Amino acid sequence: MDEGPITHPGVPEDQYHTLGKKTMWIFILERVQGALAFLAIGVILLIAGAQPGLASTSLGNVAKYLTLGGEICLIVFVVFFAIAFLVGWLIYKDYKFTLGDDSLKIKRGIIEKEEVAIPYRQIQDVDIDRDLSFQMLGLSRIMILTAGHEDAEDEKKGDDETEGILPALDRGLAEWLQAELLKRANVQKVTEEKE
Repeated sequence: MDEGPITHPGVPEDQYHTLGKKTMWIFILERVQGALAFLAIGVILLIAGAQPGLASTSLGNVAKYLTLGGEICLIVFVVFFAIAFLVGWLIYKDYKFTLGDDSLKIKRGIIEKEEVAIPYRQIQDVDIDRDLSFQMLGLSRIMILTAGHEDAEDEKKGDDETEGILPALDRGLAEWLQAELLKRANVQKVTEEKE
């Protein structure tokens, strides 16, 4: 029985790989939620401002102010949406991973760049998490658990600690990566025990 390919066609060895196009949209959608509130408020104000009875009230022309408020909300929506879209895209563009010889390497960050190397020998478990929205989109979140360090903080948290998270990957790629990481972790552990 074939245990699967040594390499995944979407993950070249020793080259950084992005998380996938669906992930880009997840990052963007997570950031545009605030902007969508301005869109909803703007539409409601524009609809209210279009009501004929509000043109002449005891307070004056309320429709004019509602329409102006709606237009301002729509302008704020466009600005916030553009900023959120740009930030989401930059986070996606700068979130990469690679399978190195000795470790999984994860690069992330826009302004403050971070590179995490997780040695295969320290990997205790690789979990896949799929909430309902991820199931509908065919995505998975990978959480890599490593052996904890022996200091006071880690004793409070427990021995296992999540050191690496790949927030959203295509389901097939996530399952392959989970199997590959566990295989490499076990191969390295067996090698260390023999020495």
